[in-house]
Amino acid sequence: MTSKIQKFISGTDFSNALKVTIAAVSPVLMFSYFDSFQTGFTIALGAFFTFPSDIPSNLQHKVKGLLFTSLIIAGVNLVINLCYPLPWLFYPVLIALLFCISMISVYGQRASMVSFAALLSISLAFAHLNSGWEMLHYSGLLFSGGIFYTIISIIFFRIKPNRYVELQMAECIRLTAKYLKLRG
Repeated sequence: MTSKIQKFISGTDFSNALKVTIAAVSPVLMFSYFDSFQTGFTIALGAFFTFPSDIPSNLQHKVKGLLFTSLIIAGVNLVINLCYPLPWLFYPVLIALLFCISMISVYGQRASMVSFAALLSISLAFAHLNSGWEMLHYSGLLFSGGIFYTIISIIFFRIKPNRYVELQMAECIRLTAKYLKLRG
């Protein structure tokens, strides 16, 4: 029983859940303390949107992917808010944006996750439409949530940089042993 718990805690799923929980709950708790729940929730949304693109890779690719995701979720939110009051501009821009964001997914697993996060950001942009400086403020908070998640992810990577490789090697050895046992 204890070994199962230890194996679960040392796995990547638990680590990823811990990262996104810290990145999403911390701003909400901190800003709720200062009576600004909406700000904390928006930052948490930015962290939540950035999370899917955090796949195992080297640090350089991880940081570039997370920063690009942060920029794209804030950017699409800003574009939706800017174009929404003008229907003659909004619909062509929305179609082009959906097409371009969807096409990002052809470039691999991380790009597919970036595309998913951006499409999710587009769909949720309609739930909180802003005007004036509030558009920039809201997009900035989404971006800061993505940056906050990126910082949390880098900290986790620095604590145990080879965790994913070690877990994959252990899984490979386990599966090889299982295969050899079945064959012989």
